[in-house]
Amino acid sequence: MSGRKGEFGYTLIELIIVLAIVGTVISISVPFVSSFLFSTNLESSVEDIVSTLRWARRLAITKRKEYRVIFNPQRGKYWLEDKEGNITGERRSLQENIVFADPELNKMQEEDGIVEFDNPDDSGFSFYPQGTAESGSIYIRGKESERWRTVTMFGSQLNI
Repeated sequence: MSGRKGEFGYTLIELIIVLAIVGTVISISVPFVSSFLFSTNLESSVEDIVSTLRWARRLAITKRKEYRVIFNPQRGKYWLEDKEGNITGERRSLQENIVFADPELNKMQEEDGIVEFDNPDDSGFSFYPQGTAESGSIYIRGKESERWRTVTMFGSQLNI
């Protein structure tokens, strides 16, 4: 056992260098992580809406009655109900920092143009026992982002 006696651990300069490297790596990765989380929230909201629309169509066909997916853009909520207004399932919400918005009009949280239907006074998509549905579009975006997605219903077709 040769060598220096009493030298254990690291020098202060070594610790400072390691902390500086770790700090630099963290500061570089934060924007990428936040962008990834936003993208995940946006995609999750889109998938939830699409899933609800598909569920409404399946229910209308199997139960042989009209179902509607109702949207409340001001609160970022939507739900499924039958023709009599009985809610099926639970009221759903958009993910955190995601809102209904019209990218062409640059509106956020306003009634006009966020969720567009064949009938302007309507607030949801109707699904019929024949497998068809009302046409319209839903625009979704981040509160502080220019990235957005559109879900469009046309007859029995659903496009993202």
